[in-house]
Amino acid sequence: MTRNERDEVELVAETESFPVEPRYHPIHRIPRMIYDFLASARLAMALLVAILVCCLAGVTVVRGAQAWLTIFSTLWFNALLVLLVVNVACCFFGRIWHRRITVISFGMILFHMSFVAMFLAIVYDSLFFFQGSLRLTEGETLQNSDPHSYDGYRQGRFFSFSRLKGETTLVKMIRGYRVGGEDKRAAYDVEVGEPGHKRREVIYITNNLDYKGVKYLPEKEGYSALIVLSDKTGKELYGAHVPLQSLKQKDNSYLYTTGTKEGAGSFPFPQDSPLYSLQVAYRPDPVKDRSGEVFFQVWPYREGEIPQQEQPAAAGKAPVGQHFSAGGHTLAAKEIRYWVGMNVRHDPGKPVILASLWVGLAGMIITTFGRMRKGRAGKG
Repeated sequence: MTRNERDEVELVAETESFPVEPRYHPIHRIPRMIYDFLASARLAMALLVAILVCCLAGVTVVRGAQAWLTIFSTLWFNALLVLLVVNVACCFFGRIWHRRITVISFGMILFHMSFVAMFLAIVYDSLFFFQGSLRLTEGETLQNSDPHSYDGYRQGRFFSFSRLKGETTLVKMIRGYRVGGEDKRAAYDVEVGEPGHKRREVIYITNNLDYKGVKYLPEKEGYSALIVLSDKTGKELYGAHVPLQSLKQKDNSYLYTTGTKEGAGSFPFPQDSPLYSLQVAYRPDPVKDRSGEVFFQVWPYREGEIPQQEQPAAAGKAPVGQHFSAGGHTLAAKEIRYWVGMNVRHDPGKPVILASLWVGLAGMIITTFGRMRKGRAGKG
């Protein structure tokens, strides 16, 4: 080493303070800056305020399915949740890194781990969930993976209908179903699955069917009339099961009729090549199940017109199984069946969410126990 080099080393040694901090390359500061940003208390406060505002808007301003579409199932909202999870993880686990594990800190670790897992599961669930309303008449089978099988549905952004395997059959609707002497009101005998691997079970208000992570829950039920169109010779030309709405009347009775949940209405009949606008109503026999009187109102079919604004061309009633004359044809409610609406749910993150809640509770109990023991030791 030359004299000049020795002088330079001595000069550096005199001016540096110890312990000497390592001289990082500027690029090494970037990970530290990112970590400091993610562990920032200001970031946590901003995220909590933003998420709270979104949640308030989703339950007060937008609401319902629109709230899921515009807020809760969007990528940007779930990105906020993920960023909050990362922020909590950096804040907490960065502080306890390389520290001695005590009973108190172990409980806190469990609690924060459950918090992180729960929010990640919530994000996963909101992106891959499915909720639909499946309506079937007794004996009817629908494909689970066909979106047209559902009256309505909501789904996560990345959910695929291929996740819903097999088909669903409503074998029978059972009135007055009892379990251990307790009246469950109505139960559905349902078969779900793929050919050769089907599962059949009776579901009711406190019992649902779970098939490969998809739950089938009872929702509502009603009457379905098999309406048959025949010519004057009695030859059957067309038939279809027509679900009837259950409309509550002012005297607390129910009107079972075609239409919508807002009120009674007609529908094109037959569906493929309509001849009539038909309205059907049913009055059940109070003694004998699946029997009673059926009321018909018939208008000539004219596309785009509302027939209820004029008098029907034919109107009358007939017992179930009997014919009613409608001009050049006859109509009959050949039989009465039940239809049911089932709530079909796929919540892939729910098991993790529930497990995280239990783990978080265990962490709080352990931490509380540790602090109580530490307090007693301090007093002693």
